[in-house]
Amino acid sequence: MKKSIFIAAFILLLVVGWIGSGQFTNVNAKDDTSKNSELNNTTENVTIEDNGNKVDIKEFNFNQIDQSIELQGQTTHNKKIDVKCETTGNITNITFNRGEKVSKGDELIKISIENRKELLNSAKKDQERLKKELKLNEQNKVNRLSQNKELIKLYEIEFASAKQLIDKGLSSKSKLSLASFNLANARSDKEDIMINFESQKSSIEAQIANVKSQLKNIELDINKTSINSPFSGIISDKMVEESEYITPGTLLFTIIDLNPIKIQGYLSEFDVNKVNLGTKATIENTNGIKKEGVISFISPSAETSTRTFEITIEADNSDLSFKSGITTKITIAGSELKAHKIPPSILTLRDDGTVGVKAVNEENIVVFFPTISVKDTIDGIWVSGLPDKVNLIVTGQEYVAVGESITN
Repeated sequence: MKKSIFIAAFILLLVVGWIGSGQFTNVNAKDDTSKNSELNNTTENVTIEDNGNKVDIKEFNFNQIDQSIELQGQTTHNKKIDVKCETTGNITNITFNRGEKVSKGDELIKISIENRKELLNSAKKDQERLKKELKLNEQNKVNRLSQNKELIKLYEIEFASAKQLIDKGLSSKSKLSLASFNLANARSDKEDIMINFESQKSSIEAQIANVKSQLKNIELDINKTSINSPFSGIISDKMVEESEYITPGTLLFTIIDLNPIKIQGYLSEFDVNKVNLGTKATIENTNGIKKEGVISFISPSAETSTRTFEITIEADNSDLSFKSGITTKITIAGSELKAHKIPPSILTLRDDGTVGVKAVNEENIVVFFPTISVKDTIDGIWVSGLPDKVNLIVTGQEYVAVGESITN
């Protein structure tokens, strides 16, 4: 019995000792937490009670911040064309595969000539024949006019002789009338010759123009049987195969030019006036590849829904490391600026509409500093226009006026 009482007493002492040690541990923990809290808040805020109102003052120091603009963009090609057929025939040769690089002027597809060369030769012969007819018509006109000229001279002589004989009373008036009639007819024939040959000339020239048009169309059609690359680029799609019969409008292939590469992005209305055409920018793709480019386009109007301005950056991409349609980080270089990071809640508005903050100078007088917003962040706003080191009123600024003295 005594042994059981002794064991129970021993266990009771152990329990009491364990509970006591726990209490001491909690007390020490509370003391450590209190000390750390005091260290974290040391001299950050100074609370002054002025006329019964509490005013918190905190010291702020400047930092040099980078005014570079960072935004997300997307790459796009420099040029992209769907090449279509402009004539009919069977494809006799294709010299490219999808994904290949091609140079400007390279022959990529050949279409069968068919009877185009025979039509071309026939049109050339017609053209030569009509040119000869035109030349012959001119020669005949000259000959006929020359004959008519001699005939007019002869009838003029006959008319003059008949008139002299009548004046001397040696001939009748009928001979004079006949000579006059012949002379008038000869002169009239001259006009008919001119009209007739000019009409023939116009007809032949019209035929020549028509043949020239046919000849040009045939030559163009022959040229269309050879499909060349319109510019240097990459074949992104191939829609036809050899021996396939094609007609005008048939899609043949798509070619894309990636050099220079273009990057499309959108600037906020706050940043749009910070850049100009030719402003340098750094672009970086998702693989960490960087390139230097310049702004080549700034939209003159904002997007209605987002109030942002589209910009385009062009960069050399001769190595084709940037593809079209990938997400890209854009960094537009800017200068460094002295600024203070402050809580947006301490900003105040003067009667004249000036935005700024209230501070306390060395004489404990409340002063006002106009500020300019530089950049917004999640945990504060960066502003410029403040002294390098400044004591700002962070709580109770609405209870004190500029020029008022704050005392403890």
